[in-house]
Amino acid sequence: MNSLLWKGFPMKVIITGASKGIGRGIATFLGREGFTVGLLARSQDLLEEVLDEIGKEGGKGAIQACDIRDPEETRVSILNLVDAMEGADALVNNAGLVIRKDVFSLSLDEWRAMVETNLNGLFYATRAILPHLKDQGSGHIINISSISGRLPLAGGSGYAATKFAVTGFSESLFLEVRGYGIKVTTLFPGSVDSSSQREGPDENAGWKVTSEEVGAACRDVLRTSPGNCISRLEIRPLKPPPK
Repeated sequence: MNSLLWKGFPMKVIITGASKGIGRGIATFLGREGFTVGLLARSQDLLEEVLDEIGKEGGKGAIQACDIRDPEETRVSILNLVDAMEGADALVNNAGLVIRKDVFSLSLDEWRAMVETNLNGLFYATRAILPHLKDQGSGHIINISSISGRLPLAGGSGYAATKFAVTGFSESLFLEVRGYGIKVTTLFPGSVDSSSQREGPDENAGWKVTSEEVGAACRDVLRTSPGNCISRLEIRPLKPPPK
């Protein structure tokens, strides 16, 4: 089946955190590119907006409202999307929470919220889709880490800790599932123009990577030939931030 996907047959991709920000950009871009997309996030209303936007541009998809921090809810929601799309070829673990505070300012509740979303939620979604991918002998998991999952982030140590954990999990997961024909890619976006990463409404974000450009990177990774896997991909703005 992988050879058919490589030659341009439609792929079915589940995207977590698809209602806004980077996830919405990935979902709308892949929808325009002919992928069938399964959208997962907490807000039913926002998911319906995204699906409507995709449909107006000729794309197809399904939605499932879910709190990614709940393991059973995540498992059931992933399986519901697989059923609705009549299969799944890939999972993009994008759902994430960004809290830019240093260790003195970060509350225990904020720490727990990032761990539960950025790390636990990714693990729950991965565990939910793996039996399906293993049974069909092919598949692809893209985990959205961050430049902060590779480099230190002063003023964001808690966030960086969760993204370093995502990197370690992803790269170890690749070694565990490659024998079943399942690819794993860790994607490291730099500065992305999304609501969760803006410092304020007046910020000049024109120099940043767009969420749709992250979607284009996902498309290119998903379309690699069956015999190889891009295991790490870093995407950064070409221009430096304005002074």
